[in-house]
Amino acid sequence: MAICSFCGTGSSLISEEIAVCVGCIRKNPENAVPLAMNAHFKSRKAFGLPEKQPKNADGVFCNMCVNECRIPENGLGYCGLRRNEEGKIVGVSPDRGKLSWYHDDLPTNCVGDWVCPGGTGRGYPKYANTPGPERGYKNLAVFFHACTFNCLFCQNWHFRRETLKTYTTPVSELVSDIDERTSCVCFFGGDPTVQLPFSLRTSRLALEENKGRILMICWEKKGAMLGSLLDEMIESRLIPGVYQV
Repeated sequence: MAICSFCGTGSSLISEEIAVCVGCIRKNPENAVPLAMNAHFKSRKAFGLPEKQPKNADGVFCNMCVNECRIPENGLGYCGLRRNEEGKIVGVSPDRGKLSWYHDDLPTNCVGDWVCPGGTGRGYPKYANTPGPERGYKNLAVFFHACTFNCLFCQNWHFRRETLKTYTTPVSELVSDIDERTSCVCFFGGDPTVQLPFSLRTSRLALEENKGRILMICWEKKGAMLGSLLDEMIESRLIPGVYQV
């Protein structure tokens, strides 16, 4: 049982890390929220990530997500992927990303499994390879190593171990791992929002190289991208086989 730092209330519903009860957060947010935010700062500092979204007046503006970072010289954006070097943002790009991937036998635990052709066979034979769950086929699960948010109890928190490492992967290497038994590609993480140009390029190349057969593409995302990138994602849905969750 944790104790609220403000009112002294003890409850199993209070997080030991945050140490503030929901009542104090609602009634006294100007004092309670900054205290709760210390838990976020601590969690990010442990991985060398910026504690807050940089808002340097002279920094370079990053238009990738709703954080709208203004990154100072030699500084990092909140995601940890983009750095200001001599007035230019460097890091990941449409051609190179920070990610890992693996094949997962279908049906899998994707959040959209209950409506997806890969998990249900819906739309067979136009959108699914079999009239039921696509057993014998597989999903290419693409795990991005960064995020625009900082959820304290993220089930995939381990991506933070990879965010600041210097390696990147070319889009061609990822696309080349799609074979004839790959029925779908799912982008998740972390969060694909941070590397949308890379996932959009991957999607287009994958669909182009696999014309004539079923290849579904799905994003599991938080929806924190800026409007211009959201428009591009919506337009991509005009491409057969592209879905969003």
